[in-house]
Amino acid sequence: MIKNLLQRGLPALALAFDVADDTGQAALREAADRYWEGMAALADGDLDGRITRGEFVAAALAGLHQDPEAFTRIALPWHRAVFTAADHDGDRRVTVNAVDLMLVTLGAAPEQARRVAAEHHTDPTGLITEDEILAAVTAYYTTGEPQRAFAVPV
Repeated sequence: MIKNLLQRGLPALALAFDVADDTGQAALREAADRYWEGMAALADGDLDGRITRGEFVAAALAGLHQDPEAFTRIALPWHRAVFTAADHDGDRRVTVNAVDLMLVTLGAAPEQARRVAAEHHTDPTGLITEDEILAAVTAYYTTGEPQRAFAVPV
């Protein structure tokens, strides 16, 4: 499931944020591979090369939730790469619409993504900083707070 999402997500992210250059696409691919390999090491209990939704949730709770270093090593590079793809001018800030698009492209329901994107704190110019986004991503993986953008897996 996660590997398929990443494989589908890479072209969707590249298209959504107009990442046409080889360097940008390579950075997304490398970060996705690192994320997949890290999550597979934590979650693929039956070693079938696939991570089910249940395995992912268990790994996130047991591995990433309990071990901030695992989050920093496994998930953070992927989310930084996604943010970088959306940050066209490299100023470490994006629009609320860009955050909405990031979330939808990564699988959030559009109405949830719009709500979550709008709830982010903006800087005085109305943009959302990379620090704000990465703080939210960190909380998503490492705290017991309920998920806000993605439906809770069953």
